[in-house]
Amino acid sequence: MATALPANLAKGEPSLSPEQKRELVQRVVNSQAFSRAAAMRAFLLYITDHAILGRTERLKEQTIGAEVLGRKPNYDPADDNIVRVRAHELRGRLERYFASEGSDEQVLITIPRGTYVPEFVPRPPALAELPVAVQLAGAPTAQPIPPEKPDLRLNRRQWLLLAACLIVAVVATALLTRYAVREDVRASTEQPNGAIRDLWGQFFNESNEDLKVVYSDPSFALWQDLNNKTLGLGDYLNRTYLNVQGDKLFNVAMRRVTSPSDLEISVRLATLAADFSSRETPIFARDASSDFFHRGNVVLIGSHRSNPWVEVYEPSLNFQLEQDPQSGAPAFLNRSPRAGEAREYSIPAMFDTQRVEEKAYISYGVIALLKGCGDHGLTVLLDGLNAQATQAAGDTITDPQRLETLLTTIGHRPGTNVTPFEALIQITSLPGGYDNPKVVAYRLRSAESCAAD
Repeated sequence: MATALPANLAKGEPSLSPEQKRELVQRVVNSQAFSRAAAMRAFLLYITDHAILGRTERLKEQTIGAEVLGRKPNYDPADDNIVRVRAHELRGRLERYFASEGSDEQVLITIPRGTYVPEFVPRPPALAELPVAVQLAGAPTAQPIPPEKPDLRLNRRQWLLLAACLIVAVVATALLTRYAVREDVRASTEQPNGAIRDLWGQFFNESNEDLKVVYSDPSFALWQDLNNKTLGLGDYLNRTYLNVQGDKLFNVAMRRVTSPSDLEISVRLATLAADFSSRETPIFARDASSDFFHRGNVVLIGSHRSNPWVEVYEPSLNFQLEQDPQSGAPAFLNRSPRAGEAREYSIPAMFDTQRVEEKAYISYGVIALLKGCGDHGLTVLLDGLNAQATQAAGDTITDPQRLETLLTTIGHRPGTNVTPFEALIQITSLPGGYDNPKVVAYRLRSAESCAAD
């Protein structure tokens, strides 16, 4: 549903609140125009989030290439124009959304040529009144000129609308002036309710508590795949695996990249932390240390193959990631199956060879809320057998409606803190997206700490 046109926009002043901008962005990334374009969703979420937070200095070609599109931090944009290509595609998708699914949106998201800083602008009145086909063609003169009498009636309606908007603007200005002194107080007390509050509120009980997010290291997983090996946290920390093969594999292992799904989840978590008047502290798995897990609350994204820190918690999990030693097929092992549950939940291996990535197939993800290491803190694990399943896990834990459905399924009592749990979710994996997420098994847990220091 499109947002109503704010009074200040009616006067041509593009000034949405940060929350209104985020709601608009979410409608865009959830649309059909972006449903099978994970990279485009990640690109849009990255630039809009930085713009909303006032960090436009980060919106440079080289930074976007490294942090969103997996290029090396020191790559040369003059030799690799991936950001410009993707930005051109993103502009096209935005135009298609606002001309079709988003035709009722009163505010547009644009990315002016020559920059990667998005703008939130009111839809031009002339375009808003023309059919979609005409807006796309950019030829309003192709429409027949209406008779003089209907045109006068239309202008009269416009004047009435403008007058009403001006009245609303005056009232809003008066209210904002009257309560400006209390703006910061309201911002700190108006926090999310419902399922989001029940789960995430306990992460921000202490003032100035950051949400630490450790995102995965896909290069480490790729190195293991290329060498047909399974390494652990110790191997990851001592870096001895880097000396096993030649320069090419060394370069693969050393690349600091992340996946679009990890990036999108991280942006969602940053927005969620801001809703609780806090902030997110993201960190690459390679840069984390054991001390990081003994201070405050943590979200871990990825499996132990791409984020070895998950290994710290795995011994106590019921749903554990395994890999077939022969085929390499990943699966979640159900250590204590209940009636109606399978012993194993897997997907096919060798995607590139069998080309099953171009088909719809069933995949699985795990969401776990655990007692953290040390004396306090909580940990959330988000893991999937493929990128779409990891994305579904992140969406479920951050979207109010999906989270409410999850908590209802596991028997949570609304209005109370969510107790530790594990949930196995099933999705239909599609090229660049997913569908039909649902919980197929879960476990409620005691509040034990992590298994190892």
